[in-house]
Amino acid sequence: MANVHVKARTSPYSGTKDVQRASVPDEKVSWNVEWTDYKPTEYTAEVVLKSPPWADDPDATKIKKFNEIDGKIDRTSLTDKYNIDKETNRPRNPQGRTGLSGRGLLGRWGPNHAGDPVVTRWAKSGDTDKGKVLEIILIKRKDTGELALPGGMVDAGEHVSAAIKREFIEEAMNSNEDGAKQIDELFKTASTIYAGYVDDPRNTDNSWMETEAANMHDETGDLTKDLKLEAGDDAAKVKWYSLDRDHKLYASHEKIIELVVKKHRAYEYWHDKPS
Repeated sequence: MANVHVKARTSPYSGTKDVQRASVPDEKVSWNVEWTDYKPTEYTAEVVLKSPPWADDPDATKIKKFNEIDGKIDRTSLTDKYNIDKETNRPRNPQGRTGLSGRGLLGRWGPNHAGDPVVTRWAKSGDTDKGKVLEIILIKRKDTGELALPGGMVDAGEHVSAAIKREFIEEAMNSNEDGAKQIDELFKTASTIYAGYVDDPRNTDNSWMETEAANMHDETGDLTKDLKLEAGDDAAKVKWYSLDRDHKLYASHEKIIELVVKKHRAYEYWHDKPS
């Protein structure tokens, strides 16, 4: 996934109106580039500093097992082993500088793991001379108003596959237990499409998002024909969208969808963007 460190440098910081990141030019993103005058803005949201169950201690020196499984908390990265600052014991974002230190809105020092369900089927109409068109289930996020995959955070001790299914039920089915039974067969088709770093606007120098995205594809349309969608949890809306154009999705979700489109050899809509 090229250009994976763009949204993680935008200001104001996600969920705020006045928290500005220090400006980081492309040529100084890498930690390998010496920058003695680098002074990132320090910010951790109040909700994180209150140490809810999903968040670490504010003092990173109290954490002794970075790059390891720490009890029920997975502190390993899907990319590679990450570096720890010797003076502060804070992890360093493997994609480089973001202009913001601390944890921002993220609970964990280091990687914060998510799971993203990518549910697709063939559109009934709209095929082009350049290929068949896929449909996908997307939500509209309450916090940013952007379209996104109906995913979320992996709980401590939870397997990512369980998190992906749980998040879909919460976000796209409003935790409907009867409806959840409808997707058992659909989720048996799951295959991992991406696992790694996410260019998320919540990322900081010391905390960042990583995800495993799984594609559940309904080849015939039979598995999803009676699927009842209802927005829940962090979703304002949910529905099927035709992948016939760029929907300007949240974080790196557009890049993940492009991988799914290529996998199914569907219409690659991004080649026809208006110039």
